[in-house]
Amino acid sequence: MTSTGTILVAIDGSKNSIIAAGAAAQMAKMLNAHLGLLHVLDSPPFAFWAGVQEQMKDDIRHQAEATLKDISEKISASCHIIPEFYLMDGVPEEEILRVVNKDEKILMVVIGRAGIATEKKAHPSLRKASGRLGMRLSELLPIPVVIIPPDIALNRICPDMASKAGESDKA
Repeated sequence: MTSTGTILVAIDGSKNSIIAAGAAAQMAKMLNAHLGLLHVLDSPPFAFWAGVQEQMKDDIRHQAEATLKDISEKISASCHIIPEFYLMDGVPEEEILRVVNKDEKILMVVIGRAGIATEKKAHPSLRKASGRLGMRLSELLPIPVVIIPPDIALNRICPDMASKAGESDKA
């Protein structure tokens, strides 16, 4: 059976984005679709001494790659889907719009209702990729935007993803 398209989920490292990834994986299984994990890098907004800014960008990129790899492994183990990665640099709504406009096979965008900025242990180098973003994306995108609450019923996501989201708090 051939794939019907791609479900794109925004990942910012928050517990809710991991739960959203589990919900998106469940939808992808039901629709026989691919799953794409998108993370928008939060680059330093101001100039540093020569070389320091590039090192910070590299560190942020490596951290984002590790986050995507970790979530991908959890989805693979729990949901038996191997996601694609989209690693972008910029403003989340602009980069999500850019990816959607480039790839007409993207069926929908899935985001968590609460992002990293709303969690107690917000990491300063991770940009919020959910929350108010949903309203903005619904205005910009020509495809559906699905917003996943942090307390979604466990039968709506791939098995074990809720407990795996909890593990991210300990990391």
